[in-house]
Amino acid sequence: MIKIAVCDDEQRFVEQIKKILVEYGTEIQADIRVSEFYDGVMLLDKYECRYDIIFLDIKMPYIDGVEVAEKIRDRDPEVTIIFLTSLLGRAVDGYRVRASNFLIKPVTRNKLTQEIDRWIEKNREKKQECLLVDNVYGQFMIPISSLRYVETFNRNLLLHTEGKSIVCYKKLKEIKERLGNYGFAQSHKGYLVNFSYIDTIKGNDIILVTNEMIPLSRMMKKEFMTQLARYMGGQL
Repeated sequence: MIKIAVCDDEQRFVEQIKKILVEYGTEIQADIRVSEFYDGVMLLDKYECRYDIIFLDIKMPYIDGVEVAEKIRDRDPEVTIIFLTSLLGRAVDGYRVRASNFLIKPVTRNKLTQEIDRWIEKNREKKQECLLVDNVYGQFMIPISSLRYVETFNRNLLLHTEGKSIVCYKKLKEIKERLGNYGFAQSHKGYLVNFSYIDTIKGNDIILVTNEMIPLSRMMKKEFMTQLARYMGGQL
């Protein structure tokens, strides 16, 4: 399934794009689902980190498309963003939010289907594994490979990624089960560590490549070291 959001303040234009995309999905035997939004506020308010592609108008009331894209990027670094515009001068802004392309209005069927074909080809092998979490600010899609460690924080969790730290309302046990097959292990009752970020282990301290220090519980050390050896493919 390919999940697509189309956001533009011209309702007929949104309906036209949806019709083209759904029809093309039938032609290529792909399940294409399209959600319609008519301004950036509506998109942000109802945004779920489950879309594969967003077709996003730049010039809209209340909040323009580039600002919408910036807010979405904070929550979803993997989604493909394609701007719909007649303003080529905003291309620089598009690079800042890693826009995949700019489609000049009026958008042709051929241009739309080319973007679908490009996305399918790019994601044919494997889409990057991500962790979907919720907090008071909304949903966040976190690439698992960017997650350094997880720690308990005020009865919640704090997920430390390469770019920022995100509060998560799940339990550590739940996250541990989700990440168990991705090179993570519990080092302490309040910590879960990504093996790929470990630089050295000194006594009961784990030192990451970022120079952050994570506690290693004496009770958990043996099991942690066994899992680390298995991850490294040898014996420590």
